[in-house]
Amino acid sequence: MKTRWDRIAPLLALPLCLQAAAVKAESCAETLRKVETLYNNTVDSCGRDPASDCSGLLVRGTHRADPAKGQQWDVWNPSPKAQELGTFAASWMRADGISYEDPGMSTQNGYLITPVDLVRDPENPVHIYCAFPNDAWTDFRDDRGCGNNKNTTQTEAVCQSMAPPITNVNAWVAHFTKFNNNRQQDQLQCGFNMRNPMSSQERVTAFQNFMGSRRVINSREFQTQTELRLGNPKTDELPILAFFYSDQRGLNDALANQKDYKNKTGKDRNIVKIDFPKTPVAKATFSCIQTASVPEPKYCDKYIESSTWVKRPDPKLGPDTWSLQVVPTACGRAIKDNQTDRMFAELYNKHKNDDQWRQYSVNGGSLRRQLVCHLAATFDGKPVRDKPEWNLEPARPYVDQATAVAQRCNPY
Repeated sequence: MKTRWDRIAPLLALPLCLQAAAVKAESCAETLRKVETLYNNTVDSCGRDPASDCSGLLVRGTHRADPAKGQQWDVWNPSPKAQELGTFAASWMRADGISYEDPGMSTQNGYLITPVDLVRDPENPVHIYCAFPNDAWTDFRDDRGCGNNKNTTQTEAVCQSMAPPITNVNAWVAHFTKFNNNRQQDQLQCGFNMRNPMSSQERVTAFQNFMGSRRVINSREFQTQTELRLGNPKTDELPILAFFYSDQRGLNDALANQKDYKNKTGKDRNIVKIDFPKTPVAKATFSCIQTASVPEPKYCDKYIESSTWVKRPDPKLGPDTWSLQVVPTACGRAIKDNQTDRMFAELYNKHKNDDQWRQYSVNGGSLRRQLVCHLAATFDGKPVRDKPEWNLEPARPYVDQATAVAQRCNPY
């Protein structure tokens, strides 16, 4: 199952033989060629096995542990939640309409997992347990993250075990879209089972249904990643293809992960930059970095001093409008626009599961727009960023920056 070079080698046409790889670190150009080949390989299957075995990119965005908060973990090893479920989550993308705009979870870095057909001894592959066309909140599901979501009132199962069974693209899309007006739509979806003792053909068909379903919803769900659950590797044995970063904010973490991985496992892995597509019809692009000349950016240790939900009267939104009262740190008030994503990520990670935040998630980037407006605008000769407290209302609509400023950071 794990070393089928008869299929992948002609695609890659790598000059580096296996024996040489054991004693010579792979160049970034060689890694880049593998990454691009996998991404652009749009096969329906890998012979008798699913297309995921020899094509596409398995992507996991990561956050490094913060020792100052008592955190301690290596990003490539199973988290406590993954250990509890027996699987971990990753996303999958490919050039033929299976795309998304970023790694997800407010990350700008992570790693790519080596697919089954590229894994060679002594490494062991990780296998897909189930595949969801859209992020499915799998940490809250039973059955190894593939089944029922405890947040919903109805009972979910793998698609093939639903009543009636969901065994093709049209059936999956019909099931997903019937929840269009439900804020738990992603949690109500089913994932396609990929586990043994399924036959090879059943696994091939399941992944074809996953790919086809994502293509149908890709334009609408472009801001959300696909989600797969994979079997946990043993400690320090995850077969990493490469580390990556998606913009400059993630580079330092990618470099630190690369260094830690080398120290722990003795393995060299290159870092590639992924420029995720900006539109549903665009493609990702990939490049190598020259780490020696990269300057180390300076970031705030903390952007938000405090943030609390309060109810306030609003002339447009009503008398009891939920508002997130944000007090930035001194460093947070002074940032430039290259750190707004980090500031918002801190706010997002703190409040993303709050009912007030989730209730108005339909407004997309409204909260981020309001935050940016507070950083950028000046009213009556005074910078808005200097206000003691910033009030951000998730019920406000998403508007362009000019409109936000014109409406004094309170778009309606």
